[in-house]
Amino acid sequence: MFYIAAIIGSIVFLPSIALNIALALGAPLGMYAMNGRHKVVPQEVRKAFILPIIMQFVALFTILSAGHVLPETIPFGIVRILAFFYAVYLTFYTATVFFSLSAQERHVMGPLAIASTICFWIVAVGTIQ
Repeated sequence: MFYIAAIIGSIVFLPSIALNIALALGAPLGMYAMNGRHKVVPQEVRKAFILPIIMQFVALFTILSAGHVLPETIPFGIVRILAFFYAVYLTFYTATVFFSLSAQERHVMGPLAIASTICFWIVAVGTIQ
């Protein structure tokens, strides 16, 4: 069960990573992020996407490791802590998405955020057993 939740969670999480990479590269997809404030994220703001992109790849690695999809490369205790960290983080992120002023962000990114958050929680709780 946790294996399946990890795979589904990682697949549902990929559009968020792709969106952040596209925004950092200047794609006109700003209506799907940051309350739809900019159609194209300004050049000086794009650098701010580097850390979230790295964090999202770590989150992807975490859910796949915690769900035993990837082989154990770091101690499982650390993976467990990271799994709960990202589950909590995504819970708050999901709440902010649903309060977004951008309808596109709420209606497109919202369901993806809910699905990935649920999967992260399933996998994180599964690390306790």
